[in-house]
Amino acid sequence: MLFNEIRYLWLLVTIPCLVLVSLGTYRKSNRWLYSFARRQKKRGAIVLTTLLFSFSLVALTISLAEPKVQYEKIYFNRAGIELVMGIDISKSMLAEDVPFPPEGKKLFNVFNRLNRARYFALNTISELRGERIGAFICASMGIEIVPFTRDYAFCRYIIKHINDAEITVPGSDLGEAVKTGIDMLEASEHGAAKAIILVSDGEDITLDKSSLYESAQIAADKRIRIYTVGVGTGKGVLIPIRSEDGATILDYYVGEDGLYLKTRLVQETLKRIATMTGGQYFRADEEGAPEDLIKAILQQAKGVEATKSVELAWLDLSPFFLLVGLGSFLLGAWKAG
Repeated sequence: MLFNEIRYLWLLVTIPCLVLVSLGTYRKSNRWLYSFARRQKKRGAIVLTTLLFSFSLVALTISLAEPKVQYEKIYFNRAGIELVMGIDISKSMLAEDVPFPPEGKKLFNVFNRLNRARYFALNTISELRGERIGAFICASMGIEIVPFTRDYAFCRYIIKHINDAEITVPGSDLGEAVKTGIDMLEASEHGAAKAIILVSDGEDITLDKSSLYESAQIAADKRIRIYTVGVGTGKGVLIPIRSEDGATILDYYVGEDGLYLKTRLVQETLKRIATMTGGQYFRADEEGAPEDLIKAILQQAKGVEATKSVELAWLDLSPFFLLVGLGSFLLGAWKAG
């Protein structure tokens, strides 16, 4: 135990004085009582009262000296979390069936799924406080675009400037997207709570989803949670082809059969891979979704040892000694009465 104001401990020398005064008062009053009433006070009462007042003085003196003890305190360390943000950039993400908030319209000129996904990613990064984050884009394969960093401004810049020219292959393979996220997390040497955030419309080019679910199971086995974010609506819509400046729609994409392609949000796939890994599914257009996503990640990460940081802290004992001192004083006053 240490004291911030050790000089107040000199007040403890008054305790012997208190005891002597108490004994002197007892003897004097006892003589007077015997002279007039031929009886004496009980010694037990005066001894108990003296002890209570002395103890009160000791406790109050120690309280003034501001005692404190050191102990180990466990903190939740967000720096022990690693996140990988994956953004679907397949052709279907060019569909324009998503609502855009006013702030998003200031950042982007074209209000399609891709830009809505980017806007969601930017807001999610703004919620980070010390976590390491990496990013990749995915269509038929995944490509890392931001290695793990805590430079959120750099990460936001890269994500903000993903453009349509980088979309080279139609269709998306979500299984490959999950594998890309796993590979990035596995390559990291940091032991941490690991999670993948996949922002997509959920459409997948593979007819057999077994490879996708196998990838999700691999993530689950490695204790990597996948949090999926759906972009789009459940209604089938056309995919526009815009001019280079994005100002006008020139036509719509067609399939090999010459018919216009339609796309929709496939929530079932996104929900399943999230559930398989212990993650959660969110909608990009839900109010407060980025904040809720990070809260969910933090809640799950609190049980991971890598997020726990032990530091030495000081506990102030002054309030405790003050309460004990006042309690002893009141009890002593009651006994004396």
